Amino acid sequence: MVDRLLIKVANLYYIKKLTEREISNRLGISRPKVSRLLKMALEEGIVEIRINNKNNLVSMERDLEEKYDLQEAIVVEYQEDDENLKKELGKAAAVLLNRIIKNGDIVGIAWGTTIANIPQYLKDNKHLENTLFTPLVAGLGQVNYELQSNYITMKFAKAFNAKWQLLHAPAVVENKVVKETILSDKMVGNSLKVASHSNIAVVGIGGPINTSTILLSGYFGNDEINELNKEGAVGDICSRFFDINGNPCTKAEINNRIIGITLNQLKSINCVVGVAGGKNKIQAIKSVLKGDYLDILITDSLTAEELLKK
Repeated sequence: MVDRLLIKVANLYYIKKLTEREISNRLGISRPKVSRLLKMALEEGIVEIRINNKNNLVSMERDLEEKYDLQEAIVVEYQEDDENLKKELGKAAAVLLNRIIKNGDIVGIAWGTTIANIPQYLKDNKHLENTLFTPLVAGLGQVNYELQSNYITMKFAKAFNAKWQLLHAPAVVENKVVKETILSDKMVGNSLKVASHSNIAVVGIGGPINTSTILLSGYFGNDEINELNKEGAVGDICSRFFDINGNPCTKAEINNRIIGITLNQLKSINCVVGVAGGKNKIQAIKSVLKGDYLDILITDSLTAEELLKK
């Protein structure tokens, strides 16, 4: 009798599209019992729910999540034009961040062309008066101010009607002595301490040094570039360079002259959102995933296909 009732309730709900209340009235049983029977029908396999997924992007997202143990993956259609691709990545990132950023969060923001594209799409903004946005890395020399982490951080904060703090220091200094002097400044030290305690980080992923936007900073001469190539650097996050296995290039002197959070500190942040795509960044993204730096990846379909190859 139970199986018969299960089938009858399931048929009325899933096939006839009756509500639980309508089924309750029709069969003379309580609404809570209808709910229990529907749950039992799923558990016992009387009802099987199948999603006919014809969206290849969703399939790639699922496969990326499984292969790289990601909390979430978001894949947008690949665009041959680099600027259009960054716009699509920025739109997708804005939707995600609107969903996950809550009042009281500390949100660390990196720098770069991809991250700079995001704030303009934060249309459906919130009023998060107790949320703080903070740069993860200091300012980058001659780079356009619109790509600087301080400027991008303010844009994010204004979009969410939130608070912000700034990091007034150069991202790269001449030597370790200068670095230690700057870090001894109370304002700089406190800013970096807060940044390291972010519970959400939004970062771009730089490609090979020869093609990276970081070259615009003016800090990288032939010596630095040659050293990074020698150490096998394939990309950077927050201006920190890593090798093909995702390990920090600790022997590269430039990595020890950065004012910003370290890669180990980045790993300790609860939710790191990586936003990057394009042919020249495929290896860098693959290495970042291998290094286990990201919890959420937003990328394009071409990159996703490469990442899913065995």
